[in-house]
Amino acid sequence: MEQRTTRSSHFVTLQDHPERGLLGLALPMIVAFTFQTGFNIVDTIFVGRLGPSSLAGVSLAFPFQVFIIALASGFGIGAQSLIARSIGGRHLRDADNAAEHALILAFIGAVATTIVGLLALPSLLGFLDAPPAVYDEAYAYLFVILLGSVFMYLTVIANAVLRGEGDTKHPMIIMGIAAVLNVIFDPIFIFVLDWGVAGAAVATVLSRALVFIFIFYLLFVKKSTFLRFDMKHFSFSTSILRGIVDVGFPASLGTLSFSLSLFFLNSILAPFGRDALAAFGVGFRVESLVFLPMIGLSSAFVSAVGFFKGAQLYDNIRRINVYAMKMLVGLMLVCLVVFYAFPGQIMNIFTNEEGVISIGVGYLRVLAPFYPILPLSFLSAAGFQGIGRGYPSFVLAFIRSGVVSVPMALLLIYVFDFPVVGVWLSIATGDFISAIVGYVWFRRALSRLSEPFVHDDVAEKATSD
Repeated sequence: MEQRTTRSSHFVTLQDHPERGLLGLALPMIVAFTFQTGFNIVDTIFVGRLGPSSLAGVSLAFPFQVFIIALASGFGIGAQSLIARSIGGRHLRDADNAAEHALILAFIGAVATTIVGLLALPSLLGFLDAPPAVYDEAYAYLFVILLGSVFMYLTVIANAVLRGEGDTKHPMIIMGIAAVLNVIFDPIFIFVLDWGVAGAAVATVLSRALVFIFIFYLLFVKKSTFLRFDMKHFSFSTSILRGIVDVGFPASLGTLSFSLSLFFLNSILAPFGRDALAAFGVGFRVESLVFLPMIGLSSAFVSAVGFFKGAQLYDNIRRINVYAMKMLVGLMLVCLVVFYAFPGQIMNIFTNEEGVISIGVGYLRVLAPFYPILPLSFLSAAGFQGIGRGYPSFVLAFIRSGVVSVPMALLLIYVFDFPVVGVWLSIATGDFISAIVGYVWFRRALSRLSEPFVHDDVAEKATSD
């Protein structure tokens, strides 16, 4: 065994005091995702000042960005889970090697995305049949984003590697710095240098590039992390690569399926007019802000479950699962009360259009009663990823969108001639069914964890020195 402590200092509190440790991991992640949300909002505000064609062009580019982020974050989750399980099982060289594999995978993925993306970009944008002015803006924005995708991949996956060793504070700092830099760079490149939407893309890429310099210093120069990065002793392992991909690829598919469902739901809403589309967009944005604690805790849950899985402390997994459920359900109950009682006031923060507010009130009042059940779905998906099982998280996302929400919306709107509320009911039903299936499925998985035949081919294998 390597001559270093077998427990990451970030996991010490988690092992000794599971509930407090989970909360300590989660709070920086909640702040970090708040920074990320602010990052996106600032981009929208500045680009919106360029005019409707620029805003439409960036909106048209959004699905392509989602694809890049989905691939990067998916494989990041795979690495995060494997690293946490390896540290929990005291297989430190496996953890180091998994981190090195993840960074190499990030670089290869970025190069492939850039080459394929640049070659296919004209055809893909042309397929969407956008007006020429919107096409030009989308192309200018995505061209820069694709050229700089390596920094997006490396930053996202490096953050996931740090979370895998239980360090959520540095990812919070990194995402915060990126958000602040983006706020500084956006007006300079968009307005002062007059680069328009291309300037917004340059600001995004440059902020990611600068924070990656900080990450590189942290990992390879200062070497202040628990994991050790020594590429001279890197050894390729198909089992480690498989351990990352088995969790990461389904996570990417889950994100992509959800994004695709938003595309279809928007197309179903289009005949109801601009106000319905705007109400859905504003309502979704409001929910994305409210769901930040749930997303942050779920991200920390992956690392905590992975660590306890590797250490075979299965009772602790059940313990933090109950704790996280109670905390998030309580929080979402508060959100239910606020959103149901004051939907108009909440919508009015984002828009003063009466038609949009009226439809948005219906959206919030239909969806809000289902908020307390959402943690069952989020935590179950994260729990499966933590124990090294990737496909259940994809199945839950696909049930939520592809199996329930979109087909039900099509049925209610086009067959039964429902008004716009039919779309809201479809989304709520998808959330409900996904949550119930996830809760029951993960509870069964937890009941089997202590059985002797349950093995982790990568993180539980013995290592020799």
